[in-house]
Amino acid sequence: MEAENKKLDQFTKNVIQEAELAIPSTDFLANVMDKVSQEKVPVKVYKPLITKVGWLIIGALFLLFAFVLTRFSLGFSIFGDWDLSSLMIEKYKPTIGIPEIPVTYAYCFFFLLVFVVIQIRLIKKQFDKRFTNFG
Repeated sequence: MEAENKKLDQFTKNVIQEAELAIPSTDFLANVMDKVSQEKVPVKVYKPLITKVGWLIIGALFLLFAFVLTRFSLGFSIFGDWDLSSLMIEKYKPTIGIPEIPVTYAYCFFFLLVFVVIQIRLIKKQFDKRFTNFG
């Protein structure tokens, strides 16, 4: 077995010594770069989930919904006697002549704040995943 390894080693040495160094042509790098630049690479185009028009429609519907709720109240609430406006507004009621904020706006701002906090946490998790997979 050792004799075969010596023969194989000697054969490999002879082949390496007989092999000539290949010298590339003078414009080798330019040729390679031309070939690489000719290959088409698929470009990933950013496409938002909700377009600008969609955001405008959502904003308009939100404003319309807030207007309808404040102007055309039916006199009952799905929350019953639970009043969020006392939690949010009474403690921080301005002393200057600002008119009182309707209860519906207090509900809207409270739930908007809750949803914004939830979305910020979800987006942070998404970015953390993306950056840990990237590095």
